[in-house]
Amino acid sequence: MQFKWHKTGLIELAFLPAALIWIFYRYSHTLNQLHPEWILLGLGLGVLWCLRYNLYLPLSLLLLIAGIILHQWLVILPSSVNWLKQEISAGSTIMLNGKIQERFINEDTIRLQLNSVDIIKGEKKQWLPEVMLSFPKKRRRISSFYRGRQLQVIGRLNEVGVENNRLHLAFTEFRYRNAIYPQNKLFRKRNSWVLRLTDRAQFHLSSQALALYLPLTLARRSYGSRSTAKIFQETGMAHLLAISGLHIGLIYGIILVLVRWLGRLSNRFLEHPRFYEISQLISLTGIWLYLLLIGMPTPASRAVFMLSLLVAGRLLGQVHQPLYALFATAFFFIFLNPAVIYEVSFQLSFIAVLFILWFLPLYPQAHEKDSILKRLVKYGLISIAITTAVMLGTWPVVASIFGRLSMETFWLNLVMVLLLGLFVLPSCLLALLVSALSLGNPPFGFLENSIFALTELVVQGWFSVLEFLHQWGNWASFPLTLDWGPPQFILYYTIILGLGKMLTNRFRKTD
Repeated sequence: MQFKWHKTGLIELAFLPAALIWIFYRYSHTLNQLHPEWILLGLGLGVLWCLRYNLYLPLSLLLLIAGIILHQWLVILPSSVNWLKQEISAGSTIMLNGKIQERFINEDTIRLQLNSVDIIKGEKKQWLPEVMLSFPKKRRRISSFYRGRQLQVIGRLNEVGVENNRLHLAFTEFRYRNAIYPQNKLFRKRNSWVLRLTDRAQFHLSSQALALYLPLTLARRSYGSRSTAKIFQETGMAHLLAISGLHIGLIYGIILVLVRWLGRLSNRFLEHPRFYEISQLISLTGIWLYLLLIGMPTPASRAVFMLSLLVAGRLLGQVHQPLYALFATAFFFIFLNPAVIYEVSFQLSFIAVLFILWFLPLYPQAHEKDSILKRLVKYGLISIAITTAVMLGTWPVVASIFGRLSMETFWLNLVMVLLLGLFVLPSCLLALLVSALSLGNPPFGFLENSIFALTELVVQGWFSVLEFLHQWGNWASFPLTLDWGPPQFILYYTIILGLGKMLTNRFRKTD
């Protein structure tokens, strides 16, 4: 895992200046509070350090991340607190625009976690990556504050503070509404397409099948069957209904297989010296178009960005290590919003992918000469190894946040992910493609009806398997409260990753 400067090429050398340009663009309104000589001194020492010791690129990215987070804590938060305290004393009205990330409800208080927040007072405007809001609870308001809503809050503050490195604002008098952001022609076209595809699915599928189809294809929730979502939450399989790295990898593989199959129909295209590179580029373009269609949710965006780095490295003949792509992806999204490190989804996804890639040399490798039976056995062993690695990495975070640990998740992932990749996702994507091409119009109405009927059958069967396995293995879920601090987490991950490194090195030597 060596990423030295002289080996990484022009991509990485261009990446760091671009990152610095983005820092000055994004944080220009607060950078003037830092002395420029300190910035230049820090950059100079960092460059000299990298050149002297041939630092690895992931370490350099982590140093930049640390600098951005420290800038957030030491500069932006204190200045925002002082400014808002002055506005409280003046009795001024404050307006906030942001996106609800999480909602916490106490006995008499509602707390909202807003991301990418604009704080506006007259002509003054302050941007913050994250803000915590609190105000008195009213029955009519609870259902209004759902995750993902673009919220605008206007009111008077009675308290300003810092809580867990977040700006905390307490409102007394306030009103709220949907934050209105201007949409261009592209977004309006995208919204019309999504509504059209949703209408076709609602026409063909039952409420239970629709509750699974819409999250898997369009990243949209369906409130037709709450019991369906409840079972997925109880079993720890809710991540299968959120388009993330697993789905993006499967969809990219399906598109790539389809493109190469269609390419083989043309001898001229097949004999092209760059056939495999072109097919990868077409597949990557298809993934980006799909990401735009579903509204670019954060987990899917992280996965597509990491996939793009890997494919770009392969196409350009650069070093394309998966761990490098993981660190670069984490850097990019922390760069955009430092508060993302507090999101549970980011923590779990980063740790899961890190552990999968860390133990990669231990997984059995399939070869073209292997028989079908041997390939199936190796696929099963790989699935077990990946699931084990993910559980080793994520169980401390899950136990500390949710206070519960489920061994049921282990074998459910083995079965449900296999069925998702082989049957459920291909059938759902086929139905989505047919409805997008308007094949339901005469004389292709029978084709659309047949494909949606097949999708209904596959999705319902997938859910029935989950229900059966849940009834059989419900005993394996038990409460576990983990009250670890940073030292315990650091010690655990150091030991596990260190043992994994020793095992992989031993495995390479014996090979």
